[in-house]
Amino acid sequence: MINIKEAETNVETVVISKGGYAFWRYESVSKASLKEISDELNISYILSEVLYKRNLRTSTDIDKFLKSPLSELRDPFDILNMDKAVERIHQAIKTNERICIYGDYDVDGITSTSILYLFLKEVGADVIYYIPNRLEEGYGLNTSAMDDIATKDTKLIITVDCGISAIDEVAYSKSIGIDIIITDHHQQSEQLPDATAVINPMITGDRYPFKGLAGVGVTFKLIMALRTYLRRQSVYTLENQPNIKKYLDIVCLGTIADIVPLVDENRILVRHGLQMINEAKNRQGIRELRNIAGLSTSKLKLSDVSFGLVPRLNAVGRMGSSSKSLLILLTEDDEEAKTLAVELDNENSERRAVERAIIKEAFEIIDLDPAYNDRKSIVVCSENWHIGVIGIVASRIVERYFKPTIVLSLDGDTAKGSARSIPAFHLYDSLSEINHLLTSFGGHKYAAGLKLMKDNIDTLISNFEEIASKNLTEENMLPEYVIDTILEPSDITVKMIEEIMLLEPFGVGNKEPVFIMYDLTLTTDTKYVGKDLNHLRAVFSKGMESIGCIGFNMLKYKDMLFAGKKYDIAFTLSLNEYKGTVKPQLNLKDIRLI
Repeated sequence: MINIKEAETNVETVVISKGGYAFWRYESVSKASLKEISDELNISYILSEVLYKRNLRTSTDIDKFLKSPLSELRDPFDILNMDKAVERIHQAIKTNERICIYGDYDVDGITSTSILYLFLKEVGADVIYYIPNRLEEGYGLNTSAMDDIATKDTKLIITVDCGISAIDEVAYSKSIGIDIIITDHHQQSEQLPDATAVINPMITGDRYPFKGLAGVGVTFKLIMALRTYLRRQSVYTLENQPNIKKYLDIVCLGTIADIVPLVDENRILVRHGLQMINEAKNRQGIRELRNIAGLSTSKLKLSDVSFGLVPRLNAVGRMGSSSKSLLILLTEDDEEAKTLAVELDNENSERRAVERAIIKEAFEIIDLDPAYNDRKSIVVCSENWHIGVIGIVASRIVERYFKPTIVLSLDGDTAKGSARSIPAFHLYDSLSEINHLLTSFGGHKYAAGLKLMKDNIDTLISNFEEIASKNLTEENMLPEYVIDTILEPSDITVKMIEEIMLLEPFGVGNKEPVFIMYDLTLTTDTKYVGKDLNHLRAVFSKGMESIGCIGFNMLKYKDMLFAGKKYDIAFTLSLNEYKGTVKPQLNLKDIRLI
C-alpha cells in the first residue's frame, strides 16, 4: 500500500493506506471530470469531488438529489400484494369491522403504529392498536396477544415492522377468525406466513426497485396506496383527500432510528420530515421532546434526532412497555405532551445508567480475557444484563473492538441475544448457517436478535468464531474511511462547509464526507474532555494556520500524540456556533503519526 498523497491525481486510481486505527481509501479523480461538474454548476472543485464520489455527475442527478422532491416517491402499488391489502382494509372500513394495528416496541414500530392509527381514524375506520411488552412478550406476534385482541371483537390485524416470520401465529389468527395483513421490511425465512397479504419489498418475487425502506416507510407506502384506492372508490376527490404529508415528521423519526440507507426514497422522507420539524409544522409531542432534549433553538440535524429524540422514544420500550412513546406521537394536548416528554426523559436517564453499567462490565470481561485478542468475533453473556439494552451494548462493543458481536442475557435455561456487525460480515447470513443451534432469530446484515438454549452457548461461540475466521481478513478487522478529497487549511471556511451541508441528511448510504490533511504539527499537549474524559481536544498547525479539532471516543490515541510531532488526520467538518460566532470545526476520525 502506498500513501494517498503519492498517488497521481490526473488519472483515476484507488489508493488504500493505513491510518492510526483505520484504513483510508481514496479514489483520485481526473481534474477534467471535476472541471466539467464545477463549470456546469458553478461550484467548487471540493464539492464537485464530493458529488462525483456519490455518482452524482450530471446537473439533473445533482438537482434531483439536492431537492429530493416528494414527486419522486414511487407508486406504492408497485409493491407486491399492495392491491390485496388495501381492498381488505377498505372492506373493513365499509362494514365497520374493528381493525387492530399490531406494532413493535422500538421507534420504527412505534412510528409505524402511530401514522397508520392516525390515518385510519381519519378515514373513518374502527381502529385500535397493540404493542407487545418487550420483557413479558418479546418481539413480534404471539398467540396470547391475539387472544386478547380477539376479545375486542377484532376482525382484521395489520402488523407493522413485524410478522414476516410469524408462520404459526398467522395460522392461529386465521383459526380464531381474524384476517391478518403483514407489513414488514425484515428479511424473510424460507416460508412466508399464509396471510391475506404480505407487504414487504424484501420478499421473493417482489420487484419493487428500492429495498431499503424502514418499517415506517413500508407503512407510509400502505397509507399512500389506501388513500389512492379510496379516491378511486370515490370516497375522496383530489381536493378533499387526507393530507398525508403531515405524517412525514413521524416517518422521519422512524427511518432515522432504524439506521436504513439514507438514499432514494428514504432520503426524500427524511429530508422533508426534518424540514417539517424545523419549521415547527409538526405535532406537540415532537416539539416537547425537542424542548426536553435542549434542541428547541437550533436547526435540527439528523444527529440531533439520532442522539436526542430517538433515545427518549426508545427508552420505555427497552425497559418494558412503550405506551408513553406512542402516546406522545398521538396526543394533541399540549399539557399531556409536556408531561409525557418529562417522563420519557426520566426513563431515558434510568436506561442510560443501566446501559453504562452493563457496557462497563462487558468491556471488563473482554479486556481481562486474553482469548478475545485472538478471536475475530465476540460473544459475551451474563445473567444480570437487562434484555432491553443489550442491543446498544452490542453496538458499543463493535465500535470499540470492530468485531461481529453477540451479547446474551441469560434467563434460566434460555438465552436471549442481540447481535451487531461490521461491513465485511453479513450477520443474518452467518446466523442462518448455525440456525440449528437457535430457537429463533431474525434481522439483517448489521443487526439481529436471537434466542437459544443455555446449553448451546459454548457451541454457538465456537461456530460463530469459525464463520468469522473463515470470512474475515486482517484488513476487514479495521474500519475503513472512504476519503472524499484532500484539503489544506486554507480550504476550510464557513462558506465551504455550508456548501458541503447541502448534501444533508447524512447517514448510511450517504455518509458524511470524510477529508484528509497532511503534514500537520501537534502544537500543544492534548486534552481529554467529557464525562468519561474520552473525547480528544487538540490543536494542529501547518504553516501559519492553526486548526482546532475534537475527536469523540479517541482515548486509544493518547499514547501516540506528542506536541511537536507531525501527523496526518482524517476528519469530517461541521460549524460550531458559540456566542453568536460561527467557526469551522474539524471532527477527527483517525490520526496517523508520520
